[in-house]
Amino acid sequence: MFAKNNNENNDKKNDTFTLDNVNVAMIYEKKIGDIPCLLFNVTDTIKSNQKIGIIFKLDVNYDNPKGSDCCAFEPGVDGTKEKIKKIKMLFKSKNEQIDVTDKLFNIEEAQMFSGFEEYIQGQFRANDFSCECYEQKSGKLIKNLKREHLGGKLTKSDITKNKTHIIKNIDDFINLYNSLAGEIYKGTYDNRGLYSGWKISNKYYYFWLPEEFNISLKKYNQLEIEIELFNGRELKYSRALK
Repeated sequence: MFAKNNNENNDKKNDTFTLDNVNVAMIYEKKIGDIPCLLFNVTDTIKSNQKIGIIFKLDVNYDNPKGSDCCAFEPGVDGTKEKIKKIKMLFKSKNEQIDVTDKLFNIEEAQMFSGFEEYIQGQFRANDFSCECYEQKSGKLIKNLKREHLGGKLTKSDITKNKTHIIKNIDDFINLYNSLAGEIYKGTYDNRGLYSGWKISNKYYYFWLPEEFNISLKKYNQLEIEIELFNGRELKYSRALK
């Protein structure tokens, strides 16, 4: 009988990923019909009379892709090799800038059953959606669900209290990203939709700003995201505002 080589897996590469690029844009709230949750469109013009916020997207490189068939594997399930140290969201003009990172927040999240490209373009399907709404009266998160193939009837249900489905702020996002690796974030964040590099790079992350920023930001003509990693590497992206 041959002895089993206990070191046979020592050279096995983790199915990890690294950050490659980042994109950022302004968003404003858009209501469609009687949809109960927040929807938004992208804009390069700061809207003074509507709820505004910021959306960003990450692109990743996979360190050990398992194959060439896009549907045969889930790349990046072992998490990131480079952890995020800091994210900054800046509005800039020629002579000054303002850091709004700590002001960004979320209290609800809208999710489409159709593709994320349709979502970002605002093509919301009124009879086929899932979204989570914060009810101020009850202080609860409520899941609102409509499915076309079930007749398009709206159903509502409480969201489990011990698991937050919403990324509440930038620090919350950093903690989730850094501890991904296929696990529920600290037992409190339900990351069923964020468990691999592929999922990370196929999702938009958005946050809202307090209403007082609607007027004060109009003097700035550039929006910039800066991501600093613990290894010293930095990623930046700037978008011109009208």
